[in-house]
Amino acid sequence: MNQNGKYLAINAVIAALYVVLTTINPIGHGMIQIRVSEMLAIIPFINRKFIPGILIGVTVANFFSPLGYIDVLVGLSCAIVSYTISYFIKNLWINVVQYAIVCGLIVSLMLKYVLGIPYWPSVVAIFLSTLIVGLIGAVIFNALKTRLKLID
Repeated sequence: MNQNGKYLAINAVIAALYVVLTTINPIGHGMIQIRVSEMLAIIPFINRKFIPGILIGVTVANFFSPLGYIDVLVGLSCAIVSYTISYFIKNLWINVVQYAIVCGLIVSLMLKYVLGIPYWPSVVAIFLSTLIVGLIGAVIFNALKTRLKLID
C-alpha cells in the first residue's frame, strides 16, 4: 500500500473509532462530559497527517448529539483552533493542555447560550475532563507511536 493509501486508511479508522467511542458513551455531551474518544484527538499532536480523521470523526459523532448542528460546528471549531495552535507548539504535553483549554472555553460558550448552563463552572468541568482523558491518551499514544505507525 502506498503512503497516501496508508494515511487514508488510518484516518478512516481513527474517524470510525472516534464516532463509535463518542456515540456509545452515555456521558459524552453536556457540562459533565467524559469522552473516551478525546484520547484519539491527541493523535494529530503526534502526527498532523491524522487531523482529517479526527475532524471527520468529530463531525459525524456530534451529529448524534442532542444539540445537533450547533454541536457539530462547535466541535469542529475546537479541533480546528487547537490544531492550528499546535502548528506553532510542538510539545505534546503543552498541546494537550491547550486543547483542553480551547474545548473548555468554546464548548462552555455553546452550553451557556443554548442551554443556559453557567459559563465558568462549565469551563472548569469540561477543561478538567478533557485534560484527564487527553493526558491518558497522550501517555498511551506517545508510548505506542512507533508500534502503531503514528510517525513516519
